[in-house]
Amino acid sequence: MPSVIYWCDDLNVPVLSKDLGAKRCSSLSVARITKPGDVRPAFPADVEITRRAVINEFGSGELAKLLIPDDEVILLNKIPGYADQADEVIVRGRVIGHRFYDIERRMWRFRPLYEGVTEMINRGLGYWAVIKLDKLPERYDVHRESIIRGNLPSERYVHVAVSTEDGKYHGIAKSMRGGRLRIIKSWLAKGPLPSPKPSTLKDFIELNRDYIERKAEKAVEFLRRVFSEYKKPIVVSYSGGKDSLVTLDLVARTGVKFYVLFNDTGLEPSESYDNVREVAKLYNAELIIASAGDKYWKAIMEFGPPARDYRWCCKVIKLGPITDEMLRRFPGGFISIVGQRAFESFQRARLPRVSVSKWVTKDIVVAPIQDWTALEVWGYILMRNLPYNKAYEYGFDRLGCVICPANELAELEVVRERYPGIYTRLHEVLREFSKSQGLPREFADYGLWRWRRGLPGDIRGRVRVSFRVEYPVKFNGDVNSLIINVDKPINLVTFTEFLKMLGSVEGVNGSYVVRGKFGEAEVRVEQGSNRVVVSSGNEELRVHIAGFAARASICGECNLCINWCPTKALRRVGPGPSFIVDESRCINCLLCSKACPSAQYLVYRRPEIHGA
Repeated sequence: MPSVIYWCDDLNVPVLSKDLGAKRCSSLSVARITKPGDVRPAFPADVEITRRAVINEFGSGELAKLLIPDDEVILLNKIPGYADQADEVIVRGRVIGHRFYDIERRMWRFRPLYEGVTEMINRGLGYWAVIKLDKLPERYDVHRESIIRGNLPSERYVHVAVSTEDGKYHGIAKSMRGGRLRIIKSWLAKGPLPSPKPSTLKDFIELNRDYIERKAEKAVEFLRRVFSEYKKPIVVSYSGGKDSLVTLDLVARTGVKFYVLFNDTGLEPSESYDNVREVAKLYNAELIIASAGDKYWKAIMEFGPPARDYRWCCKVIKLGPITDEMLRRFPGGFISIVGQRAFESFQRARLPRVSVSKWVTKDIVVAPIQDWTALEVWGYILMRNLPYNKAYEYGFDRLGCVICPANELAELEVVRERYPGIYTRLHEVLREFSKSQGLPREFADYGLWRWRRGLPGDIRGRVRVSFRVEYPVKFNGDVNSLIINVDKPINLVTFTEFLKMLGSVEGVNGSYVVRGKFGEAEVRVEQGSNRVVVSSGNEELRVHIAGFAARASICGECNLCINWCPTKALRRVGPGPSFIVDESRCINCLLCSKACPSAQYLVYRRPEIHGA
C-alpha cells in the first residue's frame, strides 16, 4: 500500500496532517506516494538536476520548465525499483514523474507519470503519441500503423507519453526497434496540473508552524523524562546532518548541559567540518572528536574495498574511534542522543526510542525524533533558522562518508565534482585493486566495488560483466580439516597467543595441539606460505581458529577486540596485529572475535567457510 501526503491547494504547499489541512485549507489534495514516503523539499540543485533529467529525456526546455516550475515548493521521495538513485517528483500535490540516474548513460533521466503525461499530450511537448487502441495493456507492443499522431524519438529506450484515441487512458511507453512503442504502465487519464501558484518553504512553515512546534514540545518533554530517569552525562552524536541537528536543538531546549560528539572518519564533506565547529560554538557545548585519522586508507590496503555486504569500514573508522574516545571520557557510561528516524530504513523502524547500546560503552541510546519524517525535520530546521550543512544544497539527501559503499552512483558523481581529492584517491586504489585481481574496468568505473558477494539483478541487467572478487583470506578442506590461506604474513606470536583463548596449547614453532571447551585440534602454521592447516572434527573450533589466523594477519587497528574484552585479558603490544593474552584473566568468551572486523568479515560471515 502506498503512503499519502496532503497538499494545501490554497497555498500550494504540503500540510503535515489531514486535520490541519481540513481546518486551514479550503481545498486539500491527497497524493499517493511510494513507501516509506520520507519526502523532502527540493533545493535549487535538486530542481536543476530534475530539469536536466527532463531535457536529457525529451530535449525540451519548455517541457522542463512546465513540469519543474520556478518559485514553487517541489518535493522528492526516494523510491526503489531502479538500478541507481531515483525519486518521485511531486509538484502541486501531484506525482508528475520519476527522476532516475541511468548508470549506462551516466546521466539523469525522467519518466513522466499521471498529470505529467496529461500535460505532455495536451500541449504536444516532448515525445508523445495517440494510439488507435481502446486500452493500453502493459508490455504490449504498439506498431507504427497503430499510431495516429505524435512526436516520436529516433533513439531506442526513450520514454514516450501515450494516450488512447478517446483520451480515456494514458500511459508511458518506451521506444523500441522498428519504431514500436512498448507500453510500460497505464492508468485512467488524469486531469492537467492545477494552475501555477507561487509558493515558498516559508509558506509551508507558516501553515505548519503549530504542528511542528507541538511535535517538538513532545520531543523535549520526552527528553526531560529520560534525563530525570538516567543520571548520566548527556552526549549528542552530531554528524553535521539534518537529523542530528534537530536532535541537538531539542536537547538544548531542555536546558541541560550536554557534549557534542563528532566522529571524524576522515571522509566527511568539507562543509561538515565547518558546520560541526559552527554548531558547537553556537550552543556553547564542548566538542568531542572521535577521529579515525588515516585508518581508512591503511585498512583498505589490508581488507580491499568495502562493500554493502562487506562493511569493515564502519568498525574501523566509526565504531572503533568512538568506543576508544567514549570509554576514555565516560567510563561510567553516558546518555547518547542520536538522530535516528524510523523512516530512514526498515531496520531503523524496528528500533525503540530508548535502548541500551549493545556495544561495550553500554550507553543509553535515545532517539527523540524516531517518529519524525524528513519533511518535519526540514520544517523544524527552517522554522528555527538552524545552521544546516550546506552540502545538502549540492543534491545530497543524506550526509556522512562521501565514498560510503551505500552511496548510489549518482551521489558518487557529485562527490567526484565536489570532493575530487577523496574521489580520485579512492579511484586510484580501486584501479590498482582491479589490476591485482584481474577485474574488469567496470569494477571501478561503474561502482561495482560496492557489492562483494554478487551484483543485484537490476545492475547485472545493465552492466553485463562477470567477475569474482577474492578475499584476502581463503579456505578449503573437508569435514575433518580446514586449510586457511592468508594474503598477508601471519604474526606467529600473536596467533599463538590467540590460541590460548580456546584452552590449553601445547607445541612450538608453528605446530600446536589445542584442547578446550570446543574440543581438540591440531594446528600447523606453514612458515613462509601464510598458510594454516587445522585438523579437527569440530567445525566450530576450525572456524574460530580461522578467525584467529585472519586477526593475526589483517588488523584495522580499531581496538574493538581490546575494548570488548570483559576481563581485560587482551592487550595490544605494538602496531598492527600485535597482541598478548593474559591466560589468568581470559574466560574463553571470544567476544574479541565477535567485535573484530577481520574475524567477522573475512571468516564468520562468509558462508563458504561452513562448507570448506
